[in-house]
Amino acid sequence: MDWLPTLERVAPWHWWVLGALLLILEVAAPGVFFVWIALAAFALGLVVFVLPLPVAVQVLLFAVFCVASVVLGRRYVGRLGLGGEGGDTLNTGASRLVGRTVTVTAPIVNGVGRVRVGDSDWRARGPDTPAGASVLIVAAEGTTLIVREVSGSWV
Repeated sequence: MDWLPTLERVAPWHWWVLGALLLILEVAAPGVFFVWIALAAFALGLVVFVLPLPVAVQVLLFAVFCVASVVLGRRYVGRLGLGGEGGDTLNTGASRLVGRTVTVTAPIVNGVGRVRVGDSDWRARGPDTPAGASVLIVAAEGTTLIVREVSGSWV
Protein backbone atom coordinates (compact mmCIF):
# COMPACT_ATOMS: atom_id res chain seq x y z
CA MET A 1 0.00 0.00 0.00
CA ASP A 2 2.86 2.27 -0.86
CA TRP A 3 0.62 4.25 -3.21
CA LEU A 4 -1.56 5.60 -0.38
CA PRO A 5 -0.61 9.09 0.74
CA THR A 6 0.68 9.43 4.25
CA LEU A 7 0.83 12.49 6.42
CA GLU A 8 4.52 12.78 5.64
CA ARG A 9 4.15 12.98 1.87
CA VAL A 10 1.46 13.90 -0.61
CA ALA A 11 2.64 13.82 -4.20
CA PRO A 12 1.39 16.14 -6.96
CA TRP A 13 -0.45 13.29 -8.63
CA HIS A 14 -2.61 12.87 -5.53
CA TRP A 15 -3.95 16.39 -6.07
CA TRP A 16 -4.44 15.70 -9.78
CA VAL A 17 -6.41 12.55 -9.02
CA LEU A 18 -8.52 14.51 -6.53
CA GLY A 19 -9.14 17.11 -9.25
CA ALA A 20 -10.19 14.40 -11.72
CA LEU A 21 -12.55 12.86 -9.16
CA LEU A 22 -14.09 16.26 -8.50
CA LEU A 23 -14.62 16.76 -12.24
CA ILE A 24 -16.35 13.38 -12.41
CA LEU A 25 -18.51 14.47 -9.47
CA GLU A 26 -19.33 17.69 -11.35
CA VAL A 27 -20.56 15.65 -14.31
CA ALA A 28 -22.59 13.37 -12.04
CA ALA A 29 -24.09 16.26 -10.05
CA PRO A 30 -23.96 19.31 -12.33
CA GLY A 31 -24.14 22.69 -10.72
CA VAL A 32 -20.90 24.46 -11.68
CA PHE A 33 -19.39 24.22 -8.24
CA PHE A 34 -17.08 21.20 -8.06
CA VAL A 35 -15.31 22.36 -11.20
CA TRP A 36 -13.80 25.31 -9.29
CA ILE A 37 -12.59 23.07 -6.48
CA ALA A 38 -11.17 20.67 -9.08
CA LEU A 39 -9.26 23.57 -10.63
CA ALA A 40 -7.88 24.41 -7.19
CA ALA A 41 -6.69 20.80 -6.79
CA PHE A 42 -5.03 20.84 -10.23
CA ALA A 43 -3.33 24.17 -9.43
CA LEU A 44 -2.08 22.86 -6.11
CA GLY A 45 -0.75 19.77 -7.87
CA LEU A 46 1.29 22.06 -10.12
CA VAL A 47 2.58 24.03 -7.14
CA VAL A 48 3.58 20.84 -5.30
CA PHE A 49 5.24 19.52 -8.48
CA VAL A 50 7.43 22.63 -8.70
CA LEU A 51 7.88 23.27 -4.99
CA PRO A 52 7.57 20.28 -2.60
CA LEU A 53 5.70 21.49 0.47
CA PRO A 54 4.78 19.92 3.82
CA VAL A 55 1.31 18.38 3.94
CA ALA A 56 -0.01 21.00 6.38
CA VAL A 57 0.99 23.80 4.00
CA GLN A 58 -0.56 21.90 1.08
CA VAL A 59 -3.89 21.58 2.89
CA LEU A 60 -3.82 25.26 3.83
CA LEU A 61 -3.00 26.24 0.24
CA PHE A 62 -5.78 23.96 -1.02
CA ALA A 63 -8.27 25.79 1.19
CA VAL A 64 -7.02 29.17 -0.07
CA PHE A 65 -7.08 28.00 -3.71
CA CYS A 66 -10.63 26.64 -3.23
CA VAL A 67 -11.95 29.92 -1.88
CA ALA A 68 -10.16 31.93 -4.56
CA SER A 69 -11.30 29.72 -7.42
CA VAL A 70 -14.94 29.69 -6.26
CA VAL A 71 -14.97 33.49 -5.88
CA LEU A 72 -13.29 34.04 -9.25
CA GLY A 73 -15.47 31.39 -10.90
CA ARG A 74 -18.70 32.94 -9.63
CA ARG A 75 -17.53 36.34 -10.84
CA TYR A 76 -16.67 34.86 -14.27
CA VAL A 77 -20.01 33.05 -14.61
CA GLY A 78 -21.87 36.15 -13.41
CA ARG A 79 -20.14 38.25 -16.06
CA LEU A 80 -21.24 35.79 -18.74
CA GLY A 81 -24.83 36.00 -17.55
CA LEU A 82 -25.07 32.25 -17.15
CA GLY A 83 -26.27 32.19 -13.61
CA GLY A 84 -27.67 34.21 -10.79
CA GLU A 85 -30.92 36.03 -10.40
CA GLY A 86 -32.27 38.16 -13.20
CA GLY A 87 -30.05 36.63 -15.87
CA ASP A 88 -32.02 33.45 -16.36
CA THR A 89 -34.25 33.60 -19.45
CA LEU A 90 -34.88 29.87 -19.79
CA ASN A 91 -38.56 29.17 -20.51
CA THR A 92 -39.46 32.84 -20.73
CA GLY A 93 -40.15 32.81 -24.47
CA ALA A 94 -42.51 35.77 -24.78
CA SER A 95 -40.41 38.07 -22.59
CA ARG A 96 -37.71 38.15 -25.28
CA LEU A 97 -40.17 40.13 -27.44
CA VAL A 98 -40.40 43.09 -25.06
CA GLY A 99 -39.34 46.30 -26.79
CA ARG A 100 -40.36 45.23 -30.30
CA THR A 101 -42.82 47.20 -32.39
CA VAL A 102 -45.44 44.95 -34.01
CA THR A 103 -48.60 45.29 -36.12
CA VAL A 104 -52.12 44.68 -34.84
CA THR A 105 -53.79 41.94 -36.97
CA ALA A 106 -57.12 41.66 -35.12
CA PRO A 107 -58.33 44.92 -33.59
CA ILE A 108 -57.81 45.26 -29.86
CA VAL A 109 -61.34 45.66 -28.52
CA ASN A 110 -62.14 45.80 -24.81
CA GLY A 111 -58.44 45.37 -24.17
CA VAL A 112 -57.96 42.10 -26.11
CA GLY A 113 -56.80 41.49 -29.69
CA ARG A 114 -54.02 39.92 -31.76
CA VAL A 115 -50.66 41.15 -33.05
CA ARG A 116 -48.26 39.78 -35.67
CA VAL A 117 -44.77 38.91 -34.43
CA GLY A 118 -42.59 37.56 -37.21
CA ASP A 119 -44.69 34.94 -38.97
CA SER A 120 -47.13 34.19 -36.12
CA ASP A 121 -50.03 35.89 -34.38
CA TRP A 122 -50.02 36.42 -30.63
CA ARG A 123 -52.79 37.31 -28.20
CA ALA A 124 -52.39 40.90 -27.05
CA ARG A 125 -53.80 43.10 -24.28
CA GLY A 126 -53.75 46.85 -24.33
CA PRO A 127 -55.75 49.95 -25.27
CA ASP A 128 -58.37 49.64 -28.01
CA THR A 129 -56.49 49.77 -31.31
CA PRO A 130 -57.60 49.25 -34.93
CA ALA A 131 -56.11 46.52 -37.14
CA GLY A 132 -52.99 47.62 -39.02
CA ALA A 133 -51.77 49.96 -36.28
CA SER A 134 -48.32 49.64 -34.77
CA VAL A 135 -47.95 48.90 -31.07
CA LEU A 136 -44.99 48.43 -28.74
CA ILE A 137 -44.66 45.28 -26.65
CA VAL A 138 -44.03 46.43 -23.08
CA ALA A 139 -44.45 43.14 -21.18
CA ALA A 140 -45.44 39.51 -21.48
CA GLU A 141 -47.70 37.45 -19.24
CA GLY A 142 -47.43 33.84 -20.30
CA THR A 143 -48.30 33.82 -24.01
CA THR A 144 -50.16 37.14 -23.89
CA LEU A 145 -48.28 40.25 -24.94
CA ILE A 146 -49.00 43.53 -23.17
CA VAL A 147 -48.85 46.39 -25.68
CA ARG A 148 -49.17 50.16 -25.76
CA GLU A 149 -49.70 52.57 -28.60
CA VAL A 150 -46.80 53.91 -30.58
CA SER A 151 -47.09 57.69 -30.87
CA GLY A 152 -48.82 58.75 -34.07
CA SER A 153 -49.58 55.20 -35.26
CA TRP A 154 -53.38 55.70 -35.43
CA VAL A 155 -56.00 58.37 -35.17
